[in-house]
Amino acid sequence: MMNQRLVVSTSPHIRNGRTLRRMIMTTMLALAPAALWGFYQFGLDAIALVAVGITAACCTEALVSRLAGKPSSLGDGHAVLTGLVLAMLVPAGAPFWLVIVGASMAILVGKMPFGPLGGAPIYPALVGLLIVATSWPNEIKSYVQPATAPIELKAEGAADAESPREAVFIDPSDEAEYKTADLFQGKQVGPIGAISPMFLLLGGLFLILRRVARWQAPFGFLIGMGLAAGIGHTIDPSGCASASFHLFTGSAMFGAFFLCTDWSSTPVTPWGMFLFGLMGGGLAVLLRISGLPYGAVPWAIVLMSLATPLFDRITPTPFGKVASHA
Repeated sequence: MMNQRLVVSTSPHIRNGRTLRRMIMTTMLALAPAALWGFYQFGLDAIALVAVGITAACCTEALVSRLAGKPSSLGDGHAVLTGLVLAMLVPAGAPFWLVIVGASMAILVGKMPFGPLGGAPIYPALVGLLIVATSWPNEIKSYVQPATAPIELKAEGAADAESPREAVFIDPSDEAEYKTADLFQGKQVGPIGAISPMFLLLGGLFLILRRVARWQAPFGFLIGMGLAAGIGHTIDPSGCASASFHLFTGSAMFGAFFLCTDWSSTPVTPWGMFLFGLMGGGLAVLLRISGLPYGAVPWAIVLMSLATPLFDRITPTPFGKVASHA
């Protein structure tokens, strides 16, 4: 009888053709409609800021890799995605240096200290964004009137552009001036890539259909925001805007589909992801009501990311089954 030798290689043993680079490229493709809409609304300044953000992120990663004596990982596209996300979350009037610092800090502080891709406890783009938002709170709110704004708002001498969320926080009666359909389509003041819930929703659904993202965290986030805003508006209509207003302004839709779905900083179990999103959405509304100057959604997601290990322990995956009869 001949002895047969079995050679067992390392996992994975079954491959489906999905690679990290392909997943990142799919995410950027999903972001493209919202980015193009931002370019249309804010013009060349928006295009330049996105280009600067991507360039700064790539240059920082290449430089750090070289200084550390490690092979460059620019080929996977993650640095490009990080710079793109950060630039899309700042207004078109922000100075170039702000985006350069934010993108550099995203890579230098948020990504590279944690080893290979997938080890960062917080989405690197959010690290860079919140560093610059905390350090330069006035510059991060350099809003610009979109192309679809009324002519009188873009005329010389007109009042500075103001995001709908901040305007309603100052004067709750201003909510009546914003049409839900206009907000949903993206006819509003805000960050370059976060002003169109419609395009962000389409991009998010594309990610889910392509199985690059799972539905639990995004829908949990939207449900959490809707419930918290609905309860707050019912209790105090003058102190809390309606649920639709909260969902269609700021970076709510961007956060739901493109921040809550980060692969390394969010839970991996279905219930963990849903509760992560649900609590994150509720916290974002609470931060908005409390008057946080900028970035309620990013702050909420960062705080939830710190609790990701706890969410993953809610429904741990068992190895095997316990025998009922010995």
